[in-house]
Amino acid sequence: MAARDTPVMRQHADAKREYPEAIVFFRLGDFYEMFGEDAIVAAGALDLVLTSRNKGQADEIPMCGVPHHAAHGYITRLLDLGHRVALCEQLADPAKCRGLVPRQVVKVITPGLVTEDEYLRPAANNWLAAAQIDASGVGLALLDLSTVELAVVELADVAALLAELVRAGPREVLVGGDQDVAADVLPAIGRVLVKALVRADSSLEISEQERALDLVGEIAISDWERRAAARVLRFAQRCNPNTPLPSVRLIRWEIAEHLVIDEIAQGHLELAIPAHGDPETTLLNVIDVTRTPAGGRLMRRSLLAPMRHVPSIRRQLDRVEFFVVHSRLRRQLATVLGEIGDLERLATRVELGQVSPRELGALGGGLRAAAEAVALLEAQPEPDARQVLGLPSSPVDVVSDVAAELRRALVERPPSMPKEGEVFRAEYDSELAELSAMRRAGTDHIVALETRLRAETGVASLKIRFTRVFGWYVEVTRSQTDRVPSNWRRKQTVASGERFTLDELDDLADRIAHAEERHRERELELLRELVALTARASSRIRTLAMLMANWDMASALAEVAHRHDYCRPEVDDGSSIEIVDGRHPVVERLAAAGRFVPNDCRLDCSRERLMVLTGPNMAGKSTYLRQVAEIVILAQMGSYVPAKSARIGVVDRVLSRVGASDNLARGESTFMVEMRETSQILRNATRKSLVILDEVGRGTSTFDGLAIAWAVAEHLETVVGCRALFATHYHELTALSDSSSHIVNFSVSARELDGDVVFFHHVEPGPASRSYGVAVAKLAGLPESVLRRARSLLIEFEKRPAQEFAEGGEEMARAQLDLFRRVEPTTEAIEQVRHELQNLDADRLTPLEALALIHGWKRQI
Repeated sequence: MAARDTPVMRQHADAKREYPEAIVFFRLGDFYEMFGEDAIVAAGALDLVLTSRNKGQADEIPMCGVPHHAAHGYITRLLDLGHRVALCEQLADPAKCRGLVPRQVVKVITPGLVTEDEYLRPAANNWLAAAQIDASGVGLALLDLSTVELAVVELADVAALLAELVRAGPREVLVGGDQDVAADVLPAIGRVLVKALVRADSSLEISEQERALDLVGEIAISDWERRAAARVLRFAQRCNPNTPLPSVRLIRWEIAEHLVIDEIAQGHLELAIPAHGDPETTLLNVIDVTRTPAGGRLMRRSLLAPMRHVPSIRRQLDRVEFFVVHSRLRRQLATVLGEIGDLERLATRVELGQVSPRELGALGGGLRAAAEAVALLEAQPEPDARQVLGLPSSPVDVVSDVAAELRRALVERPPSMPKEGEVFRAEYDSELAELSAMRRAGTDHIVALETRLRAETGVASLKIRFTRVFGWYVEVTRSQTDRVPSNWRRKQTVASGERFTLDELDDLADRIAHAEERHRERELELLRELVALTARASSRIRTLAMLMANWDMASALAEVAHRHDYCRPEVDDGSSIEIVDGRHPVVERLAAAGRFVPNDCRLDCSRERLMVLTGPNMAGKSTYLRQVAEIVILAQMGSYVPAKSARIGVVDRVLSRVGASDNLARGESTFMVEMRETSQILRNATRKSLVILDEVGRGTSTFDGLAIAWAVAEHLETVVGCRALFATHYHELTALSDSSSHIVNFSVSARELDGDVVFFHHVEPGPASRSYGVAVAKLAGLPESVLRRARSLLIEFEKRPAQEFAEGGEEMARAQLDLFRRVEPTTEAIEQVRHELQNLDADRLTPLEALALIHGWKRQI
């Protein structure tokens, strides 16, 4: 029979046929084996030795394998590389199975649906996303199976879809709907989610929608949201074919209730993802001192989608203020929260039947710690404490029944797997106690029986013995056989006497021989019962976990405010932003103590709403723009802010164009990226938005760039009417304030001393007097010869009348290009060369340095 036609290989072929997109881990004894193309891919990805089944024969099959006990590490690496893994397990014990061991795929492990801690980031949701895209609408569903959250949202267009996907950061995305439209969107999603698996999803039947949505019950959502939700639920069920999915918590995401921060602004502001790989540069890293994984996930979601509803913001600020004021309580709570663990994800693993004994023990300990936290806060005497802390009027359900049962049942330190040691306390179950005692003291039971039988029969020489062939038996000398009871059965005759057995000995021998196995079986039975009992309380556990997460986030924000002198902002529905002594939360933390210079900001839609900010490079313009945006975001998530005082009129969107970048993958230059981002801002900004723009127009020629920057600023001020910060090197833009009372000029102060620039980082009224570009170039290390040439050109350009620059024309265009034309030497240039010659140490010059100096002098004079 050919190797491919053996029963085992037919099992493998069936599994692969059912899950062709996955690498099949096929269980054979203590190993997971991979065959065919799966083996070739896995061997290359995991550095495994590639061998073959039936090596050297015509039906040779590539093969590789990994030990069963070490599979998690290999699977993690495959997931990181974008693969799915189908686990084809043995459904029976090979030692007890006659013939072919039955095997079946019990689970498909895929990045968007993992629930094991080894594959998850504790403080971030693990989202599987599905986008339903049609010509008439867009729906998005996000499923985190590890927390059984299902969020759905209807979106206006593909741009809004991309923004939500970047905010959520799913590990896997399914795209379905209109095939032509979806096909166009797939590459765009792949570009903004470079680490996610993005795949087209198959068509969706009505019956599949109905079956999938039975999990969420009656829900009032749009057709696009419904189909997107059905896609993620259908996919989740396919990946868990033998396990019913737990009931999910449906969340209908309302865009209008949250501050929208699109993917560009999220990247520019480095809210949660660092621009250059250093996590310390993110705002999330600065404010997240939460003690529970659920609190960390809530912190991340709140930062990336702050609130717009003023009463909700104020309620959150009240909670943070409570913990700021009660510093001792905050420290006590932090200690208790640190013992809770991840109740939310543990409850899901219980429901899926994937929980280990050790995790059950952790769940019990977490529930007891949560009860301690509730007792701590319920004891607060302030009249409004319960309302501020979000405590219900009735006592909080701390799931004490489950916590007590887990504590009564489990040993102090349960093993990771049942086979690794005892799981239950001996006194938890009478049968288990007997089996446990039998395992530990089987010999004592034999000795006790022997002693009793001697007394009952009066045969002093009676002995109970054991051999591998005959097992346990009672041996009596030949002279004493007449005293043997009639119900004993003769087993063997030997020279020294007779060997007997009896029902009690047979039963005892059976219990001793099978005590280990029966003890394990009884523990597994009790474990299933305990998991089922805990699973029935999973929704109660999650409710408690959400309460802990809210307290955790609020107390963490209070701790940050206390440590770093943040203030409570006033948040209202007005149109002004007023910040006194504002600071950049990240830059301040990374700077030396006391070195950060705070600055004010005042913008009001009805008065001065557009600030034109000028000043030299490195003076702090970009930092100032970002700090204003981040203070607004912090305030609307309900956090204290780094300032002496702040009043924030609610913002609906934060839009930004900061920094130079290109997109080589799309064949787009720096200028094209800049214009695309600016275009998106002008399309989406409303009067309630906050816009920050840094150096718009610098990616093209001077006059084109100036014209574009001028037109963009005018549009924001006259058409949109929003609050905006516009940093620029085009000093000509400061003239905008002459034509509008809504535009104000500010600059970042700096001074030049002895050819060096000193930055004061202070934002003050009025335009900058100069750019200090040459001085900054000196700080950057440009060669002295280049700096000298730059200074001489600068002197020449500054002599030209301002009108020449303002009017431009053909002569100015030529001057812009002809930077190195011949000019007559100035007295200053000649004196500069003489000074350098006098101070030159010719003995130390290399020939190359001497040539460079001569070349520079020639150009200079």
